[in-house]
Amino acid sequence: MDNNKNNNNEVLLRVENVCQYFRSGDYVNKAVDNVSIDIKKGEVFGLVGESGCGKTTLGRSIIKLYNITGGNVYFKGVRIAAGIKSYKDEMKRAREDYERKVKETSDPALKNKYKEELNGILSECREKIKSAKYDTDHCDREYSDMLVNEVNKKYLDRIEQAEGEEKKKLSAEYKNELRKAKNTKLVTQIQMIFQDPSASLDPRMTVREIISEGLVIQGERDKEVINRKVYEMLELVGLVREHASRYPHEFSGGQRQRIGIARSIIMNPKMIIADEPVSALDVSIQAQVINLLNDLRDKFGLTILFIAHDLSVVKYFSDRIGVMYFGKLVELASSDELFAHPLHPYTKSLLSAIPLPDPLYEKTRKRIVYNPLEEHDYSVNQPTLREVREGHFVYCNDEEFERYKKSLLDK
Repeated sequence: MDNNKNNNNEVLLRVENVCQYFRSGDYVNKAVDNVSIDIKKGEVFGLVGESGCGKTTLGRSIIKLYNITGGNVYFKGVRIAAGIKSYKDEMKRAREDYERKVKETSDPALKNKYKEELNGILSECREKIKSAKYDTDHCDREYSDMLVNEVNKKYLDRIEQAEGEEKKKLSAEYKNELRKAKNTKLVTQIQMIFQDPSASLDPRMTVREIISEGLVIQGERDKEVINRKVYEMLELVGLVREHASRYPHEFSGGQRQRIGIARSIIMNPKMIIADEPVSALDVSIQAQVINLLNDLRDKFGLTILFIAHDLSVVKYFSDRIGVMYFGKLVELASSDELFAHPLHPYTKSLLSAIPLPDPLYEKTRKRIVYNPLEEHDYSVNQPTLREVREGHFVYCNDEEFERYKKSLLDK
């Protein structure tokens, strides 16, 4: 993949300090822990890591299948998801700090001052919580209202000036477009291709019903329009019209994944989240599906978040790559940069696991085992995601940061 292919600096999706925690009794599973990424319009962003590291959870959180615990998700500059944990934590810290300060003084004036400071912090956090809940609940409605206004501008004057049959035709078009505008949500411009093509397709629905379901929910009622779009999508993904009347069990795994891709593309999205779309397929079929996604990216100008654990596939397909480990983003760089100069020990461990079709190389290939307890000492200085080189970020503390910078200068 030519990493210079995408020269657009417009950020389509911004994930800002997103946390996704799951509580089970007293135990809290930090599936995604304070992850921040920017995905530019038109690029393919690869997200890699071992099973259970939080890749899929992050994808589902972005598309609002989960309500995020903390942080913000911005799509096209609009906040579509917001968590309130950070604000609640700040309120808790402020109360604890207030109680500590009050115990340390007997001066009534100081106590009043501390109380005013506490009330100010609590009031600000409550406003932020209110704003977060409002944006999460109303972003789709505000987007829908904008589309309704656009439809009104497009049709109302034309209908008023038209006569006879033309007026009837325009009125019918207006009602159809208005209904779709009212039912459209901003988040539908992000579509997801799921990992298991068998489990993600309803076995009781025909291919036509599966692919067109989004259009129907959106309010499209014209059967001719629906059939035309379904046939167009089937041919686009390498299937034929006759497949529309069949059921998922009549297809191979690769064909089912193509149906899943057609279902997402028919909604004309700006972004696709591809959640390990080839991991359940044979190697030869994997190449076909990747090439199909590449063609669709070029044809529609799609932005893709490509989630996978096969680094060789990700290198071929992605412009930039983020590496996740135990819910944390530990390294982020362009595809070529990451493979040429991996810095984080976990990234090196992943790269060492890539097999090559070379028996002589495989005989001498040494796996690098990543043990975080041996690799890092965070007892004094805590790590953060830092830019070691332009566009190359690594999760490290001060000592590691200097070491990584020096290692890049030596190369």
